[in-house]
Amino acid sequence: MCALAFGLVACGGDSSSASPEEQVQDSSSDEQVPESSSSDFKVDAPDPAISYSSSVLASSSSVQTSDTVTVGDTLVSGDSLSHDTDWVRNPDSVYYFSRLAIDGRVSALFGLSPNSSMKIEYLQTLTDFSSNGVDSGSASVIEAFLPITYWKPYVRVSIDGIVLDFPGATSVAGISLSALGDLTSSDTVYVDFISTAELSRAETLVAAGQPLAMAMEQAATEVLRVFHMDDFTDLPEEEVAAHFLAIHLLVSSRVAVGDGFAFADIARDIADDGLWNDSAARASVADWALRADAEDAFAGVRKWLSDRAPSVPGFEKYLRLFYQKELGIPECSSENAGTMLHVGNVASRYFVTDESDFSKVSERFTCNAAGGIELASDSLKDVYAFGAGEAGEVRQGAFTKNRYYTYSSSKNAWVPSTEVEKDSYFVQMSATSTFTDIKDVYEGIKPNERVIFVLRHAERGDDTSKGGSLTDNGKAQSKAVGEKLTKFEEPFLLGGSEFKRAHQTVEYIAKGRGQQSDVRDTFPELNDDWYTFSQEANDKAKSDCNCGGWELTSKYAYTGAYTSGDKAAFYALDERSVELIVDVLLAKYNDPTQRFVMLSSHDKVMVPLVVYCTQGKVNLKKHDGGKWLNYLAGVAIIIDELGNRRYVPVKGLDSAYM
Repeated sequence: MCALAFGLVACGGDSSSASPEEQVQDSSSDEQVPESSSSDFKVDAPDPAISYSSSVLASSSSVQTSDTVTVGDTLVSGDSLSHDTDWVRNPDSVYYFSRLAIDGRVSALFGLSPNSSMKIEYLQTLTDFSSNGVDSGSASVIEAFLPITYWKPYVRVSIDGIVLDFPGATSVAGISLSALGDLTSSDTVYVDFISTAELSRAETLVAAGQPLAMAMEQAATEVLRVFHMDDFTDLPEEEVAAHFLAIHLLVSSRVAVGDGFAFADIARDIADDGLWNDSAARASVADWALRADAEDAFAGVRKWLSDRAPSVPGFEKYLRLFYQKELGIPECSSENAGTMLHVGNVASRYFVTDESDFSKVSERFTCNAAGGIELASDSLKDVYAFGAGEAGEVRQGAFTKNRYYTYSSSKNAWVPSTEVEKDSYFVQMSATSTFTDIKDVYEGIKPNERVIFVLRHAERGDDTSKGGSLTDNGKAQSKAVGEKLTKFEEPFLLGGSEFKRAHQTVEYIAKGRGQQSDVRDTFPELNDDWYTFSQEANDKAKSDCNCGGWELTSKYAYTGAYTSGDKAAFYALDERSVELIVDVLLAKYNDPTQRFVMLSSHDKVMVPLVVYCTQGKVNLKKHDGGKWLNYLAGVAIIIDELGNRRYVPVKGLDSAYM
């Protein structure tokens, strides 16, 4: 029978009746192979159980049961056969190789390039690695080797020019692998990363005086221990194969990164003391496994392997074992679902000292209810480090920086903020009692910001209807404001209410700054009745309080009066202001290239809006002996590239009050 191995395929025959003297031949001999019942045999499909003893399964589809292998065959990489070692073991422990050949694909991960070469050495003694016979040739076009008789049971096989094929990565060529074969214990010589690392470590141990057999046993244990997979007690063969496959995937992931790292680097590292001392490389491998698991990529790896192999053992849990041990991550279960996983390995790219600091590492990982691991959602990253808050408290997301969350005392959790709650955060962060000159605000706009100025119109005449105009002084006032706003070349977009004086205001501002275009948008929402819920109730309220429209409006803006009951005169200030800002103005001007917008409205709109945007800190309390908003005063709505806002009360004239 033939056993399909990871890298090489070997077959065992029955004992020959020939004597040792008849079988002993020099490696350069042209004599024929001694007659034996196994010198001419059929190549059978491998037993799947034997295939599992390989560290990574190779495809058995290339083995044809109808083909035979005879001495002298010339085998090429295009052949459909996985041709085998034909050797005879006799009672006197004389080992005979007549041929060793492999096809163009070594396994599901490794393949041969056209320039691949292979060398086979038989070792002189049981205590060192001295070569006592060598045969070599092309690994992709292999002729039958001349017969070599092995007096000792150990052979060393080396292959150069192997190509690593790894899911999701560019192939890596020029890989060298090697193995030590013990023909007394196995009919198969495995050539893979594990065998390469074991051989390198064993050579160090033998050089230190340890017997070869003992050195190989110790090296095998140490290589597995490096990957936290050395407990093989009473495991079925399929579980052993899963361990080996997991190790090859881990190491291959590191080699496939493309930064020049090689299998030999790990093998040399382990060879010194049986440890993998390169903590950065280990962390890189663990990071790959962690990220792949979180993104459900293990399923893709399994499919990739399944397309190239008859069956694939359960490697996934051993990949998890490795990254959990290396990164200090606990096993996920329903008990820790929703928990943010902290990577404790400082060499990991996912290590952070502060879970709320995303300046260098943006990814976080969490356990889900099914016991799996996944990438933490943006919302979880936003609130995870918050802890408990005060009822109704609003905070900016720690990660996204443009999502906002309100603490719900009934749910004991942070929940996404409504638009009004979100805007209350902007108002709270912006609140000031001071009006700033519009020139200073304009010239202070950052490259990543844009601004919408909303101002009360300039001085008007006695006609307060929609057709009423600005006075000549009002036109001059507007033009003077425009003359302040010339630092940036970008033109202002212009707009106003349905009233003539609002359009004249922005028209003359544009003229003052030398702007050629005065095309204007019209907003009915900027008319002076925007905050009025019922004009009838509004008139009734003025009669009841024996006050004018200014006093009524300021009392409403500061106290919330006249907003409840069946006869409410005004809308709720917060909701109506957010509606104007978000649903009207920002909905219209939502292009980041629209950096400057100039709009004009009226005092009964601007007073409530400014009071709202400053959290009532400006003194426009006309109802309580305070002042009233001057012409060309208002608010600057400043928006950054994430959509966050800040509000600045502005004045176009020397004073914001009249």
